[in-house]
Amino acid sequence: MKKTLIIRQQCWHTVCCLTALLACLPLLWPRMLPRAWRSAAPEYAGDIILAAALVSLLVLGISSLFMLMRLRNLHTLLHLAIWALQWFLTCCIFTLLAYFADVPAPAPPAEPVAQADVRANAQIDEEPKRTSLPPADTLIGPTALVIPISLAAEAPTVIGSAPHLIALEREHPELLRAYIDQSPRWSASLSDQTFYTKPWHVVMLLRDREIGPGFVHVAFLRLTDGQQLPAGYTVVKSGAPFPAITEPEAQMPDLALDLDGGHLLLLAWRGPGNAQRVSSALNAAIQEVDKMVRPLAEDATAATLEKLVNGTNDGQLEDPDSPPEPDLLLSEPQTACYQAQILANPGEKGSFQLTIRDAESGEILRTFDAIPAHFSHNPNALFCHDVPGDSPSSLHKRAATSPSPKKMPVFIIPYGKKPHTLEASFELNFCPDSDRTPRHVLTKTYRIIPFSDTKEHSDDLPEQKSSPVFPPAIEQK
Repeated sequence: MKKTLIIRQQCWHTVCCLTALLACLPLLWPRMLPRAWRSAAPEYAGDIILAAALVSLLVLGISSLFMLMRLRNLHTLLHLAIWALQWFLTCCIFTLLAYFADVPAPAPPAEPVAQADVRANAQIDEEPKRTSLPPADTLIGPTALVIPISLAAEAPTVIGSAPHLIALEREHPELLRAYIDQSPRWSASLSDQTFYTKPWHVVMLLRDREIGPGFVHVAFLRLTDGQQLPAGYTVVKSGAPFPAITEPEAQMPDLALDLDGGHLLLLAWRGPGNAQRVSSALNAAIQEVDKMVRPLAEDATAATLEKLVNGTNDGQLEDPDSPPEPDLLLSEPQTACYQAQILANPGEKGSFQLTIRDAESGEILRTFDAIPAHFSHNPNALFCHDVPGDSPSSLHKRAATSPSPKKMPVFIIPYGKKPHTLEASFELNFCPDSDRTPRHVLTKTYRIIPFSDTKEHSDDLPEQKSSPVFPPAIEQK
């Protein structure tokens, strides 16, 4: 038995080296394991690596002792050299695998907390350390695609009016055309009759306790000379009665509001079939779009057009007695396409860095670097930063991974082959120009749905007219 062990000890060492390398794979690529096993994988993988090293050392010790007793010193040295070479090659292979795995750096250790602070925060420490939020924040500015609406007290009987839209169409059609063409909110869905199947268009969100959540999908359609009216839509005008619905739960037909010119306002309701609530939601959507262009109708100048397209960033003043805290907002227009906004005022020149990680494994899912920071010396002012709109590197990165148009203010979070819900940590850091050391601002955890592989699973995008995919978190409210 001992002679067999001595003769075949290199096979034992090889098996131990391969076992140690296989045990390292779950540590380098945690996503190869089911999510339920990932938390326990490091402990078991470490035990396997330690056991493989101990078995190899035990075999080496027994065989070396036996050969030394037989006065075979040169053979002992040779076996020791081969054993060292095997484990050296194993370490080299592990180093190469770790380089390609690109494992994120561990989080910095927490600073020591004074005893008084521990007593003051005792109640906070008893709460869960991580609370995930649904991506249902309301964004502001001209790039926001999800706009909440509310219903009127009385159900309308006729289609609402859009006086400012109609005035622009009649008196300043070139300004209305320029606004639609240049606005990141409307340009991608222009002249697309099936815009509601794309996750980068304006959606009016209705949260109603009686009928549940509903969505009015809105877009502009430009008609050229000789072009027919859109198929599948009921063309209506302001003041006309709503299309009759014979069945109680029947869906309201898609409407095309004629603006008495070269544009139609397309309205597609997706939600419960309550006729009174739906008509009120459609009128609320018309009034919201008309309110967007009101400044341009009242002051038809190029300066007003620029403000509508690009917005203003003069800072939002809060209560001087309680300075506002920085915040991060995340909105989901449709599944897997997100918008985010940073509300902060660093008080000095620099840039923000937003890192999105898998909250469980720590894997970096996406990073937005060098977002120029708006700032002032007023501590009561907050400035809005759009993500990915204000990130200089977001456009060319999105072109390779996202199916959305380059000008749209949305981004995806790629993760694996199939979409699934996961908790993602959004870590916001500020990098001042005077100091290269980043400064942590805040961390928020959201429940998100990442985008599947665009080559093999492009059909995962919402393509159904009857029930478009929207954030599950919003539907559960």
